[in-house]
Amino acid sequence: MMQYTVLFQIECLHGYFAGNPCRSLTLVPTEDCRQLLGCYHMIFRPAAGGGTVYAPKQSPPDVLKGFDETAALTFALISTDPALNYYTDVGPDKTSPTENIYHFDNSADYKDNAFGRPRQLLHPPGTPFAHATTLVRSKMSSLAPAATTQDGECKVIEPISQQVLWQSPLPEKGVPLRLDLRKLPEGIYNLNINNEEPQRFYLSDDPALRRWGVVSIYAGGTRQAEHLPENCRVIDSEGIIHPRTFTVALESRKTIWRYYIIDSADKQDFSRYELVATAKAATTQVPAGSDIPFVRLPEPEPIDGHAAWVFESKSPLPLLLSPASALSLILRPNGASQRGGKAIRLPYAQPNSLVAKEGPGPKQMCSDIFVYV
Repeated sequence: MMQYTVLFQIECLHGYFAGNPCRSLTLVPTEDCRQLLGCYHMIFRPAAGGGTVYAPKQSPPDVLKGFDETAALTFALISTDPALNYYTDVGPDKTSPTENIYHFDNSADYKDNAFGRPRQLLHPPGTPFAHATTLVRSKMSSLAPAATTQDGECKVIEPISQQVLWQSPLPEKGVPLRLDLRKLPEGIYNLNINNEEPQRFYLSDDPALRRWGVVSIYAGGTRQAEHLPENCRVIDSEGIIHPRTFTVALESRKTIWRYYIIDSADKQDFSRYELVATAKAATTQVPAGSDIPFVRLPEPEPIDGHAAWVFESKSPLPLLLSPASALSLILRPNGASQRGGKAIRLPYAQPNSLVAKEGPGPKQMCSDIFVYV
């Protein structure tokens, strides 16, 4: 009976879930990846927000000594939650257009603390989307090179080994170039025209809309190991296994929390109220028990014919799946005293409450919460 050992693990952690596995993402091997795993008797086992690849342990047969692939082991990240990009910090003014996906790989050595301990990251520390947005191109497509690039050559290059996998002379001016890449496995490649700056793209016949992202793991072996940092390879050039855990560390989106306090009967004046927010649990920003400052705008705003008193957080706060375990929010009169008025426990910001804050300066996202008392 064949025995197995861990080759590598992929985990997607998320601040929205308190640094635990992202429940909204499912990791699935692509069809080309399944075939490659089968060739070397490897097994994939999914887990919440990730999965593990196991390799044969015993010798003989020492199948990994023959691992000489140029292709990465590629896994699709499928989103099961339409709100994922609302509570994920994807950076300023960044979106995932219908022709793009987010791509992460182990080609660079990004080792850093994330959610409380050192991890081998699949992206630059603190900026998972810095280089992630990637164009998806089908295996049969056309390309219209700029007029200045005619009478040259187009190459498709494997990004780790820099091996040229497909090439063609550019057609005459005004004629699109046909790219027939059906012989290449699904994955990440560089498109190079006349040795200019390469254009990265993800090759797949599966539409980008069906995926949120992709993880490519270059395992190593006789062809890849020498091109990978030591902390990134899981199979060395001799076929020896070095198990790794690779992490995608996603941060929760942070917004200004903005409360509109509305009395439908227009009888209460909240000009002498304050919003008291306290951190129940320690975070990377504030220690447990510390106050989170809110300010009240000087004048109420009209909302549906009623006066709405507005209270805003001074700094952005993270969206959380279970904010009640992290924050306490109470609106109370006269500062520390509750005399002459009633304290009101407030609800929490939700991903579907996002709006862009108007005003001078850079665009800032707010979470608007309407409270009727």
